[in-house]
Amino acid sequence: MSSTFVPPRTPSPASQEEEAGAKVDGASEIELSHEIEGLVKDLEAEAGFFTTHLNPCPERLVNALNKKTTIKESLRTIMKATAADREQKLYQPACTLLTTISKDIFAYLKREGRVHLPEREIVFLDHHRCHLTHFPMERLEDKPDIVGVINRTRGFPRNGGNKTYSNIPYHRVETVVEAKSMDGGDGRAQATRYAYKIQQARPDRPGLYVLSIKPQHFQVVFSSPVGPVASEHTLWTDLRSLCAYVYSLYDPPSGHTLYDRTITWSEQTDLSAPKWTVQTASGCYADARVTFLGDPWARRTTVLRVVRDDQPIVVIKEAFVDCKRRFKEAELLEHVHKDGYLHGVVLHISSEIVQADGGDITFTRDDGTMTRVKYRIVFADTGYDLTLAKSVNDLLKTVYDALEVHRTLASARKVLHRDMSLFNILMYPQWGNRVGRRCMEHSPALIDDVLSGQLRPPEDRKARCVVIDLDNSAQLTTGQANAIDQKELQSRTGTPAYIARAVSNGTPCCNPVTISNEKMPLLEGAAKALYIQVYGEERYNKYNDSANTIHGGIPLSPTLSQRELLQRAEDMIFYHRWEYDAESALWTMYSALLRVTPVDFEETAAVRASLSDTWRSFRDHRIPAVRTTTSDPRNSLIERTIRGFRAPFPPVMEPVADLLLDLCMQAFPSYAMMEQLPPLDDHLHEAMQRLILSYLVKHQDNPIPLVSGKRRAVNFPEPPKPVRGTHGGTTEELQCTEERERKQQQERLLAETQAKQTGSGSRGQKRPREPTAGVDGPGSKLRRSLRNRKK
Repeated sequence: MSSTFVPPRTPSPASQEEEAGAKVDGASEIELSHEIEGLVKDLEAEAGFFTTHLNPCPERLVNALNKKTTIKESLRTIMKATAADREQKLYQPACTLLTTISKDIFAYLKREGRVHLPEREIVFLDHHRCHLTHFPMERLEDKPDIVGVINRTRGFPRNGGNKTYSNIPYHRVETVVEAKSMDGGDGRAQATRYAYKIQQARPDRPGLYVLSIKPQHFQVVFSSPVGPVASEHTLWTDLRSLCAYVYSLYDPPSGHTLYDRTITWSEQTDLSAPKWTVQTASGCYADARVTFLGDPWARRTTVLRVVRDDQPIVVIKEAFVDCKRRFKEAELLEHVHKDGYLHGVVLHISSEIVQADGGDITFTRDDGTMTRVKYRIVFADTGYDLTLAKSVNDLLKTVYDALEVHRTLASARKVLHRDMSLFNILMYPQWGNRVGRRCMEHSPALIDDVLSGQLRPPEDRKARCVVIDLDNSAQLTTGQANAIDQKELQSRTGTPAYIARAVSNGTPCCNPVTISNEKMPLLEGAAKALYIQVYGEERYNKYNDSANTIHGGIPLSPTLSQRELLQRAEDMIFYHRWEYDAESALWTMYSALLRVTPVDFEETAAVRASLSDTWRSFRDHRIPAVRTTTSDPRNSLIERTIRGFRAPFPPVMEPVADLLLDLCMQAFPSYAMMEQLPPLDDHLHEAMQRLILSYLVKHQDNPIPLVSGKRRAVNFPEPPKPVRGTHGGTTEELQCTEERERKQQQERLLAETQAKQTGSGSRGQKRPREPTAGVDGPGSKLRRSLRNRKK
């Protein structure tokens, strides 16, 4: 399609709060992200639009329509509007004109036996007084002037008995028309914005046509995953082109797929919110709901969640992927799990390229620079957003395991994730069916193993995290960072709020403060004993520093000038290092801890003001368009005093702030700038995990309980319904899951009791272990052993 749109290499999803979400004002103007809004305003007309992007209406049908009195009168009314007339004068004649054309085209195609026609014709209704209903993620107040919907016998609700309509839901809208007065602005931009939102709300609509009208002319826009493209302004006397727009609503040209017929909607009650049925390679899933919306003019990641009683939750992700992309998520997941299931990494059930009308659903830019194809993947595992944590310790355990899983993924499976974020590190995992799957032979020891001082069998070693979304991952040629495929890893990819600073800039951080000398943390007391009990002393010593090393590497001379540092950074070839993903995990943990709400605390105005300023640094961060050596704005979150780190947190979370300070001191240095690089790629993972372990051991009796799902308020507006990541469930769903698990546990206990009472139980049968079964507390077995030795 259009060659004017080059999307940034950032992943979709990106949340509304971090990526500028959809907001609405009272005038029915929707606001998109800065990048998208710029594209809408700068969209240029394409001279060959009508031949490239529309199917022509048969000439004899156009001639017949041209003779109709209704059409002549409607056109005359539209063209006679003067500068003194408001745009509302165009609504009724435009509805009559377009509906008349639509009915005749529909009847013609039906006589011709055209397949895939809707049950009835598309009619155009005046909807300018009321907003559309049932946007999936939040309540918007979009009020398109005219909507095209498939007609029905019972009609649609009127607005107070007048000629306008109301309460039409997004999923019923087939096209929109934006009208402007003679001296009004250009309606193309507004119509294009509506197309963006309608496609987000309708995963069954990969392509969408919209129309902009004025008394002087009209303009057609086609919206697709390779971007929007617009026609030139066309005079109303050119009925042939107007008919081509309506004709293409039923029969678009090749490469302009309007409907994905493998996903369909249904309404529980008339005009209610839709439930989706998705036909996949692994079966049909009904009653799915949309939980994440991506950019319709890029990868357009859409996620649907299927929650069924007494069955595992299923997550379905759809995206339009670049056909030139080297790595596919399902292929990487197959590679990750093929030699044994790696616990903590999401497992998929099926994947497929989605087809429509006998061919793949693909879209290609007019200049041929990109082709996107619709790709669908079904996942067996899911989890919940870190902000749904029930305690600080739960959150920290999740991050600990995510770091351990990530380093294992990179070292054992040679896959680097490259997008560790709030959306891709989930807690309280809900695991799918594992029957018949063996575990990875050398499964990593996880936080529950370390805190218990006992390594569980691999099949019982369940992670506290589920790492998802390998869309931006890269497969390494070897385990060493300096021998990987640098061409692939030189691309900058990540979620803006959480992307590592060096990846965001495309160059190593090089201000003098980032060339610091923070050695590998040393463990003490019980934390050290627990670590060695599970991991062994060899691993512990392997990461420790000598007198002249920093994380095993040799630091730069402190006498280097800023000019020399800048030149060194300029001369270096950037590539994505393992430690950058560890830094992203830190940003993720930092942002989550900022927003969680401790039980029974009162926030002061000063604490909220500091929280708001800190959170704004996450929310407003953008990836620079070009590579730069300038300081990342988020450095202000690290370059703080102890008091500065504590300021955004309530007093009960002061130890958490101190932990963040210690973690930031480890992540802040620019290790890529060192004279000799750290020899172990996972050095930052190790440092962060040691600090988290020390905290957990010290604060095992004070987990800091949290109000699950309640985010601390900030001093500026936010979306009312925060996005919970691609796989993440809601607070209500988590509560339902926990209630179901409690009932199942009660039923198991009741069955065991009854079996013992009747004597029918098997004395030799081993009880299935839970992740913490037999654990009295962190290091209990080890501490008993140490006490016995002293005796």
